[in-house]
Amino acid sequence: MLIVNYSRSAVGQTGNGHFSPIGGFDAATDRALVLDTARFKYPPHWMPVELLFAAMQERDADTGDTRGWMLLSRAADG
Repeated sequence: MLIVNYSRSAVGQTGNGHFSPIGGFDAATDRALVLDTARFKYPPHWMPVELLFAAMQERDADTGDTRGWMLLSRAADG
């Protein structure tokens, strides 16, 4: 599972730092399906990858670090 941390304000939404899982990718339109965790405010929506990437480059005001992504996977059974 891919989870992104991006700046909401950079994509025209209210608020700032936010985590959401990515539910899919449409190669034909180069858009990612953002499964917003605050679905009462923003239901799942398609976002251009270029815009999402730019929003991930915004810096966190507290740490000064850029935002980004994390990939979660299930541990292999030993």
